[in-house]
Amino acid sequence: MRAGITFFVSGCILILFGITMIIPGMLDFFDDNVISAYGFWQASVVTVFFGLLFTATFYNKYEKLTVREMYLTTSLVWLMVCCFSALPFFFSQYPLSYTDSFFEAMSGLTTTGSTIIRDLSIQPRGILLWRGMLQWFGGIGIIVIALGILPLLRIGGMQLYATESSDKSDKTLPKTSQIIARIMIVYTLLTILCTLCLCFSGLDSFESLIFTMGTIPTGGLAPRNTSAIDLNYSSQWILAFFMFISGMPLLSFYLLFKKNWKSLKNDLQIKTYVFCVLICILLLTSYLCLMRDKSFADSLRIAAFNFISIITSTGFVNTDLEQLGNFAITFLTLSLSVGACSGSTSGGIKIFRFNIMFLSSLQYLRRKILPHGIFVAKYNGKPITEEISSDVFVFIAIFLISFLCSVLSLSLLGLDFLTVISGTLCALGNTGIAFGPVIGSSGHFANLPDMGKWIFSIGMMLGRLEYMTIFVLLLPLAWRKEKKSVRSTAF
Repeated sequence: MRAGITFFVSGCILILFGITMIIPGMLDFFDDNVISAYGFWQASVVTVFFGLLFTATFYNKYEKLTVREMYLTTSLVWLMVCCFSALPFFFSQYPLSYTDSFFEAMSGLTTTGSTIIRDLSIQPRGILLWRGMLQWFGGIGIIVIALGILPLLRIGGMQLYATESSDKSDKTLPKTSQIIARIMIVYTLLTILCTLCLCFSGLDSFESLIFTMGTIPTGGLAPRNTSAIDLNYSSQWILAFFMFISGMPLLSFYLLFKKNWKSLKNDLQIKTYVFCVLICILLLTSYLCLMRDKSFADSLRIAAFNFISIITSTGFVNTDLEQLGNFAITFLTLSLSVGACSGSTSGGIKIFRFNIMFLSSLQYLRRKILPHGIFVAKYNGKPITEEISSDVFVFIAIFLISFLCSVLSLSLLGLDFLTVISGTLCALGNTGIAFGPVIGSSGHFANLPDMGKWIFSIGMMLGRLEYMTIFVLLLPLAWRKEKKSVRSTAF
């Protein structure tokens, strides 16, 4: 395995991130906050220096990556970017410890939305902008990984979304690079549209941008301590709408623009997502109306906003969720790791895996009744092969193992049961919302012990990189020398 190419790619990305640190630094400079601006420039110099060092040291005319090198590069690049993205928090006017800085950077880049900062009102605007930029860039990185890398690595059934340039039949866009380019255009246009809508709803331009940077990538880091609780109702409905559409495959908007209605209408994942959201909102609204004595309008607004926020793994809240009763807390806790559609920036298990599990289980039960019968489960017209079914069930098994290990580790720190369970699901599902006395839905994660923050940081990275990308590297087989080098077809 050629580790040099991993450091070379990391160096190139670090240079880009180091340059982007200048932007929030300039904002603080124009706000006459020289101390904060100096912190960003200091972080920028350090990041660019190491980026140049890696690229110069490991520069070579590399061929295409092998599959094993893609596992290593994906994991190490993400980890290294998080390490250096933490520096602006570490060098800021109100400096955080490196543990807290790393947690905040990991939360932003994985679009989790959990924050370690106790009081956002005293933070300079540069820090708020940097948190938003981390989410926005993290969302783009997620799309690239989900559509360009994971299908090639055949992780968790993602090969369903693989696109091969050699086969142009029945494909709207034959090449992965073309798909990613068009998705990034949609991503940018949605960002602009959401910002403008929030401006028209009464928010100032800066807060509109920061809230948008937490909405379109389904991140959830807000510029206010109260998340979206203090926003007017029109702003809350705008955020709910854009969170909902951000949970859909971004490529679907390109298909909509091309008037390819048939593909959208027949997409089982989208239909399941829409149906699930409508039914769950109706259920929560009925509960709040009948059992919590709230008006229908308030019940609908609270139910729609918070359930959409959780299922899309965004993490905004518009009320204190722990005041909604045990049923609502239990229901929302169970929804923390569900996730929305594959091809979106949401975290979690993803809707399509639940579809495949249901169809595969149904096929298995039919075979029990008719052992000699031939039953072919299909997903969007494509047969669900044994390999895809196995990949999905193994993915769920590894998710459960990760969940149990995290729960046991956090329990050793003396945390209460609700904090441990909801916090673990929050991290692994990249949701940002948790319950309990330590990390309540309206609070922050600053009260966690340092070891707990590192465990949560690992959980956030595992959830974002689909678990197996990292676990594969723990196998000795991944580091053995190959007798014959097999190159991947694309990267």
